[in-house]
Amino acid sequence: MNKIKDMMKEISELNKTHGIAQRGGKKYTQVKDRVDVFRKHCEFNYGIETFKEVDDGKRIVFKAMIKDLEGTVIGCGYAEEIRGQGYVNKTSAVENCETSSIGRALSSCGLSGGEYASSMEMDIAKNKKKGTDRAVSTQNRGKSTRTNQDLKDAIHEAENTKYSLSFPGNKSGKYPDAETAISAVNEWLWTVETYDEKPKDQRLMAIGAFFEQNKNIISFLRKENPNGVSEIDARIKRFEDA
Repeated sequence: MNKIKDMMKEISELNKTHGIAQRGGKKYTQVKDRVDVFRKHCEFNYGIETFKEVDDGKRIVFKAMIKDLEGTVIGCGYAEEIRGQGYVNKTSAVENCETSSIGRALSSCGLSGGEYASSMEMDIAKNKKKGTDRAVSTQNRGKSTRTNQDLKDAIHEAENTKYSLSFPGNKSGKYPDAETAISAVNEWLWTVETYDEKPKDQRLMAIGAFFEQNKNIISFLRKENPNGVSEIDARIKRFEDA
């Protein structure tokens, strides 16, 4: 019982510091963060099992169960998604549904996210070469005003820019790691969700256009940090259903 209370307290603190802002001022603690807390406190004394109950090509149902070492179920959650319904389920219905079921199972144990949640591989060597070429080519023309430090800076920039995202309004961002890039996507989504001056259908179109424009890097992020991108998928689904 004390362990459950400790986990609830830690998740509550995470909600304040890492919670994803929702409309109405509430925050949602992502499933991946709650799973991290669960593993930290329970280690391998408890496990999370997921089962795909239904997948008939149209409808997907997942069940998640939390069990102790003896197989006693202490938490259970179901989630249902329709393939192709909404942007997320066009490409990631299975991941979205499984993540939602895990979130519900954790919530059934008191480890909620602040609400009972419903539902490119980038070539780093190429980036490095571009940075090097940009500095060296000017020097090779014999009229360079660049110094060795300029060259070092260009290479450093290329090496530390693994993730480049394009945002509406001709804006872009470069990020050194997957977690920072995912945080940037979440921040942008928050501005879209709370921008009430545009109708919801237009904002959903903007979200769809963003993911289409960045589909290669999103695909890479999904491989690097599947939980983080699954949470983004779930977030968009919640916005669609709101």
